[in-house]
Amino acid sequence: MTQILEQTFLGLSLYAYLRLVLIILFAWLLKGVLSKILARLAYRLFRNTSGEQYYERFSAHINKPFGNLLFTIFAYIGINQIAPLLERVWLFKRGSATLAADTKNVLAVKAFTLMDLTDRIFFFIIIFTATGLLVKVISFIFRMLTDKAVKNGDRERQQLLPLLRDVLRVVIWAFMFFVILGVVFQVNVATLIAGLGMGGIAVAFALKDSLENLLSSFMILLDKPFVIGDLIKIDGVEGNVEKIGFRSTHIRTPEKTLVSLPNRNLISNSLENFSERGARRVRMVVGATYGLSKTQLNTIVEQISSRIQQHPDIVEKPNVFLESFGDSAINISVAYFVKTQSATPFDKIKEQINYEIYEIMYRYGAGFPYPTQAQVNTQEINNVLTDQAT
Repeated sequence: MTQILEQTFLGLSLYAYLRLVLIILFAWLLKGVLSKILARLAYRLFRNTSGEQYYERFSAHINKPFGNLLFTIFAYIGINQIAPLLERVWLFKRGSATLAADTKNVLAVKAFTLMDLTDRIFFFIIIFTATGLLVKVISFIFRMLTDKAVKNGDRERQQLLPLLRDVLRVVIWAFMFFVILGVVFQVNVATLIAGLGMGGIAVAFALKDSLENLLSSFMILLDKPFVIGDLIKIDGVEGNVEKIGFRSTHIRTPEKTLVSLPNRNLISNSLENFSERGARRVRMVVGATYGLSKTQLNTIVEQISSRIQQHPDIVEKPNVFLESFGDSAINISVAYFVKTQSATPFDKIKEQINYEIYEIMYRYGAGFPYPTQAQVNTQEINNVLTDQAT
């Protein structure tokens, strides 16, 4: 067996190929187990502040990228077992042999081998995967901080933390981009950044709208016209603020539709913040049938006012009074204010009060009137008038 493994193939012993296969097989079979063990060890850094309640979420965040990173590292170690073979495969040469005597251009005549290409591919994958893993960990940390802000009712942090998370993620990915350019593609990053400075004006014009939205997001954070959870209305869109991002703000409407508005629109247009006034006004007109006595009408008005005032989500005393006489009903005006920070949805509160009004109208009155029409036969009237004249 030993003699078989000592035999050579393409200049390498079978030992080298066997090590390659065993290392890759080991990495493939154990990457899941190793990633879970390392995830458990890494989670100890957050256990003091978060306990065990976030472990499943943390594990779900990093298990896959952790496993991919481990497999890539072991695969690179395995490929290095046959490095002498890969180094003998030339893909192309840099420069010409006549420059070999020039010590300043020694690198110019170095051949670019298959091993060089393999190194760069693996470096690219390792850097990219490690950056993705770091971003996942940062997202988990900010998610944990945001949950605590929600639990403590700190709406300012709920608004600030997601934006800081997005800024940090962009910075990390931008740094990774320049690292890959320098390490993998061997680009002079300092020269590249200087060149980008020359084209900064052109880039600024190209990204004018994006930069305007980004600056608007910071203005929202500084001026605080609203915070996460506020009920606002702008450009005909009404709903609760869910997220303030780089480019847009997400608003959840009462119909549960998610509307994304550019941040610059929130700065440049008039905005109504219903949460700032503490209450939201509701006004309606209730029709009572003709023929009710004054006592019945007074009872209806008093009962509607009393029932509304007893609701726990109503602030101030409701304004209920007989407003006018309509074509087919006696109009009773009803106006009241609903808390904006109530745990019960606004539409649900309106529904509950409408049921109360419905019950009152049928208990103390004759229900609700229906529009009525009378059909007059003009021919019969003419005949009657003719008979009276004769």
